[in-house]
Amino acid sequence: MGLYAGGLHIDQALTNASVIYRNADFVAERVAPLIPVDKQSNRFYVYGPDNLRAQDDTRRPGGLSNEIDWSLSSSPYFCDGHALHRYIPDEDRENADAAIDVDTDTTIQLTDKIFLNREINLVNALMAALTPVDLTAATETFDAATFDPIAFIDAQKETVAAQIGLRPNCMVFSRPAWRAFRNNPNVLKHIFGTSVVGTGTQITIDQAKLLLELDDVIIADAIQVTSPEGITPTVSQYVWGAFQNSAGTALTNGALALLFYRPPAPGLRTISLAYQFTWNTGRMGALVYKDRANKRHSDWIEVMRYYSEQVIAAAAGVMFKKCTLS
Repeated sequence: MGLYAGGLHIDQALTNASVIYRNADFVAERVAPLIPVDKQSNRFYVYGPDNLRAQDDTRRPGGLSNEIDWSLSSSPYFCDGHALHRYIPDEDRENADAAIDVDTDTTIQLTDKIFLNREINLVNALMAALTPVDLTAATETFDAATFDPIAFIDAQKETVAAQIGLRPNCMVFSRPAWRAFRNNPNVLKHIFGTSVVGTGTQITIDQAKLLLELDDVIIADAIQVTSPEGITPTVSQYVWGAFQNSAGTALTNGALALLFYRPPAPGLRTISLAYQFTWNTGRMGALVYKDRANKRHSDWIEVMRYYSEQVIAAAAGVMFKKCTLS
């Protein structure tokens, strides 16, 4: 028996490597820009589309010009509280190896869950407000070789522009929708002049922005595990719609995509598909709270955020579901 097996080394946890499952990125703030607010609830003004309506402005000598009117209404918001917490027993803190920072690890876990829920809530709000177009109904999926996504998206831009006076300038692709779009032979032909290209050749985000005449192309990669807690994760899906699960079963809405208008910056007399009203005044501005729970002999960490994700101009966007056949 060698000396190693005899006990010259006792396995310990590494201090320079560990594994954690985290979403690489969330895109909610790129779709619904943040609006800081100083009250949990309030209202914001909504102008009517009167500026898009032409009216007779002819005036004769000595006559009066035609009088116009314009409409104004208001809409409410309410920032719900979203919070999760965990107790850290003193025993856990004392027993933790050097590679474990229980405060940091707990804060990361809580924060990631808050932001995952925020992403899910935004998708649900968009689905409810926009009534997504089912691309499979007309066999116009991004992975159909006979379908030209560029011409289709251009036509959808005109639909939105006819309602708000501005052309959409952003698009979100779920990862499966983006994969289908960038591999579509008609898209490849627009970029490379041929629908058949070498292995590994694919269009970039910047090329897609130029091709689609958009300011931003967003790839939504966030994953949600849907299998029950306590067992090995076997079922997951993209938050922005996909078909990923252990049985390969297609999800109800499939891969999603969203074409929409987002202003350069939120402000007065500015249209936007959606906003995220965020209450962050005083103590509400603190994202992480820490306290001592003496009777539990534990520290207590809570992550909290108050927000309301609202579609404020549904005409400023169009959503697509089942963007792929598979």
